[in-house]
Amino acid sequence: MKSLKYLDISSNLLSHDALDEKCRWAESLTELDLSSNQLMDSVFGCLPVNINKLDLQNNQISSVPKGMAELKSLKELNLASNRLADLPGCSGFTVLEFLNIEMNLIFTPSAEFFQSCPKVRLLQAGHNPFKCSCELQDFIHLEGQSGGKLFGWPVSYVCEYPEDLRGTQLQDFHLSKLACNTVLLLVTALLLTLVLVAVVAFLCIYLDVPWYVRMTWQWTQTKQRARHSRPEGQETVLQFHAFISYSERDSLWVKDELIPNLEKGEGCVQLCQHERNFIPGKSIVENIINCIEKSYKSIFVLSPNFVQSEWCHYELYFAHHKLFSENSNSLILILLEPIPPYIIPARYHKLKALMAKRTYLEWP
Repeated sequence: MKSLKYLDISSNLLSHDALDEKCRWAESLTELDLSSNQLMDSVFGCLPVNINKLDLQNNQISSVPKGMAELKSLKELNLASNRLADLPGCSGFTVLEFLNIEMNLIFTPSAEFFQSCPKVRLLQAGHNPFKCSCELQDFIHLEGQSGGKLFGWPVSYVCEYPEDLRGTQLQDFHLSKLACNTVLLLVTALLLTLVLVAVVAFLCIYLDVPWYVRMTWQWTQTKQRARHSRPEGQETVLQFHAFISYSERDSLWVKDELIPNLEKGEGCVQLCQHERNFIPGKSIVENIINCIEKSYKSIFVLSPNFVQSEWCHYELYFAHHKLFSENSNSLILILLEPIPPYIIPARYHKLKALMAKRTYLEWP
């Protein structure tokens, strides 16, 4: 059969053992149909070297061996309905022009196919169970770059996985570069994290959040100690009509004007002053909290000196805390001297809010 050019032995039960002796074919054979048999990967070691058109459709081929003998004349190859997981390279098919690889098990076809197969004019790769993910993006972009080399595009190219994208054509599947670039995603996430940390740190410093956290913790600890130290069921006894908070620089006015006028005469007001009513041995913060707790009211003598005092800030904070925790109306504000807004620290936002919402007394 030296003149045989076309041979059709499809739809049989043909198989090939890699250990068999080397196959012999007529050198004149240019077209061979081996479709619908039971051939596996080893069949590529038993093919006519001068074959021009080869049909291996509907067999059990899972890969094309890289070390196979080169088919220098093969231009058309049909590998449809097999078990291939990726597009084969063209190391053994240097002049291949048409490849049919549809209905295989290809989830993410290689985007380097046309680089390894530069002479391929048509690729039929539809009806595969494509997994629409970042890895598939390069193959989708390949269609636009190939100049219409994908046969059946876009109808035959449909997402199979994930389930929420099933039925979506590949041309309609899009992911941002950020979502698919791990390095870019990590850099972006890191930058956003750094910006967020910087903003939070700035707000914490500007609003003095650590100070408020520390004061809240001390308030809680002092309240717990007081609760454990007194007998069960006994309430806090109010001993003073008012606790006075002021800066040491305003102490002359407090001692010469405020205290004498409030404490003189019958039915005088009993005031709590740190110099005479703080208990020795206890911390200053604990004394402040105890005095505020044991007083009906808290009087604040406001002035530029007041807002520059750290201890006055403590006293204002604890009194404000009592105001909201007990829903009481216990604050009395006396403006001794005008306070320019620009000298009020940012952490005194409670004082700004109080002066904006509450009526206060002015001296004289």
